[in-house]
Amino acid sequence: MPYIALTMLFIYAIFGISLIDFNVIKSIDMSYWDKKLIREQLDKKLEPLKVWAKSGLHELGWIKTIREALGMSTSDLARQVGIDQSRISRLENAEVDGNIKLSSLQKIADALDMDFVYGFVPKTTLNDMVRGQAKKLAIQKMQRLDHTMRLEMQELSDDEKQKALADMIDKILIDEPKDFWKK
Repeated sequence: MPYIALTMLFIYAIFGISLIDFNVIKSIDMSYWDKKLIREQLDKKLEPLKVWAKSGLHELGWIKTIREALGMSTSDLARQVGIDQSRISRLENAEVDGNIKLSSLQKIADALDMDFVYGFVPKTTLNDMVRGQAKKLAIQKMQRLDHTMRLEMQELSDDEKQKALADMIDKILIDEPKDFWKK
């Protein structure tokens, strides 16, 4: 039980700090470099959660795991939450199936005097995600450009193509086109 509580507290603290940092600066007109710095800071804060996130949901679900760790029966938890015992069993099953409402998890957390925390942990980094999207856009543009240049007998060498692609990715990242995530 202490490990679970400490893990949840750690996650809550990281996300709380991240949200505060972002809320302070979200009203400022930010450049690519500002956003890149924010992504880097969030990536650092999220990095310790990657191992935890990969472990996924406990096979019994968090509700049942914590309830049992506390030595509570479903009736005990139901009484604390203010619902029927059969509803606790259904909620435990719904959690394992991935069909539980966040509001239900929040109610249970409140009844257990715990903080309920959920979040998103990137599989790579936020900057890698943004750079990957910019690369997709750059490849599309490069394909059109390459076709035109071949028609005009001005085809680039492979090295020139790689350099042009890298430059185009940087330009897309810095220009931040409005349709960045649409393609």
